[in-house]
Amino acid sequence: MKKFIFFFLLYVAIVFPLAAPAQDSTLSIPKLQVSVLTCAAGEDIYTVWGHTAVRVIDSSKGTDIVFNYGTFDFNEPNFLAKFVKGSLLYFVSANYYADFLAEYKFDKREVVEQVLRLSAAEKIKWYEALKINMIDSNRYYLYNFITDNCTTRIKDGLFKNSAYQPVGININSFRTEVVEAPYKHGLPWIGLGIDVLLGAFSDQKPTDFQAAYLPFLFHQQMANTRKLVMANNILVSTNQVETDQKGNSSNTPLYTLLILLCVYLFASKWNSLATQKLATVLDTILLLTFSVGGLLVMYMSLFSKHTACYQNYNLMWLHPFYLFAIIFYFIKNEVIGKIGMVFFAATIALVLTSYWLPQHFSIEVWVLIGIALQLNYRLIKKGQLHRLFKKA
Repeated sequence: MKKFIFFFLLYVAIVFPLAAPAQDSTLSIPKLQVSVLTCAAGEDIYTVWGHTAVRVIDSSKGTDIVFNYGTFDFNEPNFLAKFVKGSLLYFVSANYYADFLAEYKFDKREVVEQVLRLSAAEKIKWYEALKINMIDSNRYYLYNFITDNCTTRIKDGLFKNSAYQPVGININSFRTEVVEAPYKHGLPWIGLGIDVLLGAFSDQKPTDFQAAYLPFLFHQQMANTRKLVMANNILVSTNQVETDQKGNSSNTPLYTLLILLCVYLFASKWNSLATQKLATVLDTILLLTFSVGGLLVMYMSLFSKHTACYQNYNLMWLHPFYLFAIIFYFIKNEVIGKIGMVFFAATIALVLTSYWLPQHFSIEVWVLIGIALQLNYRLIKKGQLHRLFKKA
């Protein structure tokens, strides 16, 4: 009897587990699809370069999450000052895919998805890294519009967590791509302002890895990388004709600045009461504009954390020292002429050495330099006039 009980228990122990339904050992392992979302430009200034996000679908848990490194808080105290300084903290946020897509549909911004061909291990590794980024202070980073932004964060994540190797794309410099975007989307004055603020650092030719620092560049680089993208999906479609027409504005800074230069030269040379008053008004406006603009250029070049603005040779013609000229402009003193000579010499030095400088100057900037030369010349003539009156 005891033997019977022993063998019965042994039979149960062996046969029942074999007969029981097998447990799916993969249920605890994420079944992931990872894709990169490239979003077109929007109406707001900060959206003209587009946006990049990463989408992770976990079919084992039924989740569909979009990770977004371009999040910031408009209500941050001293928001504008922090942005100019380069100390504004951006952070990664996670949204349900449906909510993310609804926002871009509402704004009528095209969204293109590139589904990536990654191994299961690579997907899990990147997904875990994204979730770690969401924890407390890990979420925050110092935004830099060339070296550290919503696109470079995702590019770096792909590079660190997979075998991805970036391929070359035809990019001449950081400046070209940053400046052209506002021009293409109907904000040419913003483009010109950025062009003036960018220094020689932005005229470097990026490496293959650095080249994908903007959404459409990263999209292009992934598309050119063999066997990386296994599917392309247009998630939100827009009217491309309307977008193209928006960028074809005839009111470009170049034409406006050329007209200003011609009017300024005419008013300066034509000897009548009306034209001389107009020239004086233009002198005053330009002195104030160059003072404020020069103060911003100097701060961004020498004190901010925005590396793209470093080593800015525009400081030779656009600087805050015009403030001194404003003080002496309305005083009958020949010092204004000496100030004008210093400014004029510095600007001429820039013109003569520009070929060898590591910084690119657009046509619009050259017209601004011409206006600065005319202003400085008028300061010199004003000083000479005061000296003549003093002798008389």
